Amino acid sequence: MASGSEYVWALDVGSRALRALHLRLDGETVEVLESELIEHRHLLSAPEVGEEQKEQYAAETIKKFASKHDLRGEEVAISVPGQTSFARFVKLPPVDKKQLTKLVRHEAAQQIPFDIHEVEWDYELMSEEDSPDTSIGIFAIKNELVESILSHYTEAGIRVNYVQMAPMAIYNYAAYEFPDVLKNPGKAIVLLDIGTDNTNLVVCSGNSVWQRCIPMGGNDFTEAVSDAFKIDFEKAEKLKRNSQSSKYAKQIFQAMRRTYTELSEEIQRSLGYYSDAHKVDFVRVIGLGGGFKLQGLAKYLQQSLGIKMFMPTEFKKVRLSSGVSAASFHQNILDNSVAYGIGLQALGKAPINANLLPTNVARTMAWKQKSVYMYAAAFIFLIACIAAFGKSMADKIAYSANQDTRREVRAVIDRAQDAISKLEQQKQKDEKLEEKISKYMDYFDNRDIIPSVVQGIGFCMPNAENNPEQSELYEAFQNGNIEKVKQTPRSERKQIFVSSLVIDYTDSIKTTAFSETRKQTDRGGTDRTASPFGGGGGFDPFGGGGGGFDPFGGGGGTMGGMQTGAEGEQRTDEEETEEDGPGFVVVVEGYSPYSEIGKIMDPVGVGDNKDKWGFVTRLENFKEVFERYDIELYQKESSNHFEYETGPVSPESSEMPVGIGIEKTVERLDPEESKAKAGQEILEEETVLIDPVTGEEMSKVVKTDQSGVIQFDDYGEKEYVIRDHWFKLKFKFLWKDAPEADSETEVSE
Repeated sequence: MASGSEYVWALDVGSRALRALHLRLDGETVEVLESELIEHRHLLSAPEVGEEQKEQYAAETIKKFASKHDLRGEEVAISVPGQTSFARFVKLPPVDKKQLTKLVRHEAAQQIPFDIHEVEWDYELMSEEDSPDTSIGIFAIKNELVESILSHYTEAGIRVNYVQMAPMAIYNYAAYEFPDVLKNPGKAIVLLDIGTDNTNLVVCSGNSVWQRCIPMGGNDFTEAVSDAFKIDFEKAEKLKRNSQSSKYAKQIFQAMRRTYTELSEEIQRSLGYYSDAHKVDFVRVIGLGGGFKLQGLAKYLQQSLGIKMFMPTEFKKVRLSSGVSAASFHQNILDNSVAYGIGLQALGKAPINANLLPTNVARTMAWKQKSVYMYAAAFIFLIACIAAFGKSMADKIAYSANQDTRREVRAVIDRAQDAISKLEQQKQKDEKLEEKISKYMDYFDNRDIIPSVVQGIGFCMPNAENNPEQSELYEAFQNGNIEKVKQTPRSERKQIFVSSLVIDYTDSIKTTAFSETRKQTDRGGTDRTASPFGGGGGFDPFGGGGGGFDPFGGGGGTMGGMQTGAEGEQRTDEEETEEDGPGFVVVVEGYSPYSEIGKIMDPVGVGDNKDKWGFVTRLENFKEVFERYDIELYQKESSNHFEYETGPVSPESSEMPVGIGIEKTVERLDPEESKAKAGQEILEEETVLIDPVTGEEMSKVVKTDQSGVIQFDDYGEKEYVIRDHWFKLKFKFLWKDAPEADSETEVSE
């Protein structure tokens, strides 16, 4: 049954990682509130990982997810792998609806290759309009398997509401994203989800669906590389994932060619079987899953299958909330189709709503929901009984009063005096209670502090108000006029794009350190330029601040006035006099296309000239951005409270935050067209990062001449053209007018 829930967490646990989407249904629009990717401590399908370790690593990842998110009151939908579950689609003869359930149960017992009592199963009506036949899909999974999977969530304190097969989840995704394609009679599309261990092949045609799990995936390619290069599995996996930028790219591709062919043959065999039975034409293959990140795989399958290949770059029918990085989300779009599909089912926006949640679990959840109303009814009944009893007692007292008026008068006087005494006591309690409630309510007066800080940080960035000379650029960008945006050379655009913003409240801004967990946002590679701010209030002109970098690889050195030695030790003594109080620890990550990033971050010597202020300059004058709260930048001159890193945007960078650009391999020059002389090295292709909005290249690239010959410096090193710069900015805000915390925890009796 369709849920129609408003909020849901959709979780897909694979061999490499847990992927999760937090979705909300806003009217008819599906909104992505959060997107999460947590890699396992070790690849679950690696040869050296045993079954017990697989369960342990998966459970650890799920617990890590639960610790990062508050799931109370949220519905949760999970997927189960296609190879562990069963699906069969059959046609039933015309039958009365009253007899349908009985007939389906009989058919399920015949189709499911296990004892019907040993599985959890469900079905879905899939009949087409104006068709006399009744088509159903039967789905099942063994009890012991689904209970084992659910135990990891139970241990993590997560209550699961929906369990769906991964192949049916991607069918739900396709039916929602491409409804017109599925309605063409005689036409079919193929969903190909290449995972780590297996490939889910789903054929969709009208309201019918057919699926097969092919026991080949990314690990088969890794093993091919391992055998060819005589290296272990872990090294082969790393080599495979970085094949596009490796100098051994051709050799890696040759090592995997046989596996490419074997996978193609398996797909052709499956499609041939389906085509013979259903007489349809395949119009498109939609490639999904991390396997399609392999160089040339999509192109190879398109040529060998003879069917047009389509690789999604976005979910067209979802809206991203302001807290979700569009670049990061779209970069992982191929991996999120399963989570998206099961989320759509929970929101009531999917054609297949079968649920493999064990019956006993579903029944327990239903009773918990009903118990709320049962308790309410019992409470109302209890109140009614008390009222009736009170009425009887009042009548009895009145009756006794008529027999002895004097005694009643005395009793009334005693009760009145007692009531007066209790009233005075209650007044004293109420005064304390009123004071306590008032203190607690003070916190609600500041409930918008975090949104205000976020808004204020946004105002500190370059915009039409503080950079009017480029107001037309900002307006064009806001209106989506990309062609007009491109009229301003990329290196001259004074823009800052945020890929991640984290704000944490703390009671002690002085003692709270920057979270080390931010390191998980780094990518793989080596390039980095670190440039902490010094006491001068600006960037080091020879470091990242001016957009330049040490040509001799000194990126990791001390720059920007960072104190060392004795002066650094003296700073520790000065910390004893630092002001302390509640505030916020802020981490901002992103990038800028402007060539001189230092000039739009924290230009030197601008003083009170607001027209020349940079991002950090405005943070120093944060109270002028909005006046409701007394908030100020804390101890910018101290490396304990202010950190800055920057470097060139590059797919090879290890320190660059995630969510910047979309990786793409571009062809530079055909060797046959080159006029290069013998012995000269030309650039045939290159892996770059693309701006997801404008489509421009944004990463550093190898410098070549007009003939495509790679340029080298005097030291024999390749020269590069630097484009965008990434940055990480960590700072603290002191909240000077924060409400005082109340040390009492209970109201006095």
